[in-house]
Amino acid sequence: MKRLLKSFKTELRLNESQKDKIRRSLGICRFLSNQYIARNIWLYRLYRRGILDEKQRRFVTANDFDKYVNHTLKKKFPWIDQCGSKARKKVLVNAEQAFRRFFKGQAHFPRFKRKNQQNVKLYFPKNNKGDWTIWRHKIQVPTIGKVRLKELGYLPQGVTIKNGHVSYEAGRYYVSVTAEIEETSRYNNDLEASYHPQTDGIGVDLGVKSLAIVSDGRIFEGELSS
Repeated sequence: MKRLLKSFKTELRLNESQKDKIRRSLGICRFLSNQYIARNIWLYRLYRRGILDEKQRRFVTANDFDKYVNHTLKKKFPWIDQCGSKARKKVLVNAEQAFRRFFKGQAHFPRFKRKNQQNVKLYFPKNNKGDWTIWRHKIQVPTIGKVRLKELGYLPQGVTIKNGHVSYEAGRYYVSVTAEIEETSRYNNDLEASYHPQTDGIGVDLGVKSLAIVSDGRIFEGELSS
């Protein structure tokens, strides 16, 4: 029987401890994304000034920057380890893809992510057998634990979840999962058509207060200059 990948998104009902962990992790991911962007802005400006030629790299890859994070940046900011390594790597990979699209002429130059933006999502890979297990009223989020759902029975039960992430939007927390669904499943019929999210509001991404240093465009070598 043919199987399809289908995405589902619903709101979470978190306790205060879970909210705090997610806010901190989102803040760390935003911090690293901005550090990566700042580093590449510096390299790109060197290239534009003719200091770098075509044979020299105009941007750092996510893999190389992740090594820099693990070997250097974490010594200065040890709280980076409060966020899972795979979630950190995922946000860098997304930033790298944004730069590649820019150099291909497919997108604008990547911008810094600020607290009032919702485009930083927290990626959670499967670490244990029970991760991303779904019940009618709750879901097992990796590293966070069992989290209650506000929309009971919306997420499909007994299916294979390929990946998932958590986001913070307009004062609410959401989980998005990609599930492997049988083609004849009722979830491929009218479920999404009958589901109406409570809000499409603008997200507000909260983070660790001490991470605000990144939003002004500072980089490791000093202030960015034109």
